[in-house]
Amino acid sequence: MPEEARDIQTREVRNEFLSYKTTLATKKRDYSHWHKGREKFAVWTADICNAQIQSRFDAARAWMDRFLFSPYRRQPHVSLLVCGFLTHSPRFSDDYSSQSLRRHLRDLWQARIEPFEICINGINSFAAAPFLEVFDSQGGLDQIRRILTNSFCEERTRPYIPHLTIGLYAGAFNTRDVAEKMAAFQTKGRISCLVDKITLSTYWPLEIAGPLSAQQEIQLKTAGK
Repeated sequence: MPEEARDIQTREVRNEFLSYKTTLATKKRDYSHWHKGREKFAVWTADICNAQIQSRFDAARAWMDRFLFSPYRRQPHVSLLVCGFLTHSPRFSDDYSSQSLRRHLRDLWQARIEPFEICINGINSFAAAPFLEVFDSQGGLDQIRRILTNSFCEERTRPYIPHLTIGLYAGAFNTRDVAEKMAAFQTKGRISCLVDKITLSTYWPLEIAGPLSAQQEIQLKTAGK
């Protein structure tokens, strides 16, 4: 995405956040109407294993701490595709079947995707969650999403915006107060990060903001290696 387009997208997300009076609170309860007893919710992710980004992630969480739901045990990652509940025999519209998984694995292996860079910037926010901005500087995230969505219809109500979630809001906070806090977070420019692996990650829906578990991993390799 060109620099100007990224800046426009950043402003649009911030303006949409400010269009809400308050943030959306995460409640510590059993969302049984959503999970219906199912145990593994699957997401394709780019896991972030970078000391500089981990440091910024930790600093951003500490900076926003008074607004954040606790505990938050989810590892730093960029979601690529929200799949749904992993199952052999799909029954609901948000199930992710073994057949869909096999097709995704086949398509990703055949695509021979090479490692690529993304850039991590400062704090922005959706109504329910603050995040570190992610810029798809070499188009790798977009390439992977094209492959994954070619055979799978993602349940999505808004355009895909790559981001690195730093937490969930613990209450209905005034968005202008939150925005002022975010704007004061100091960074030293963007951090580049090499993505050389993508993962099918799952989490247990009964644990709010619980850790991700790797179910499948695909290593990205430079051509000729």
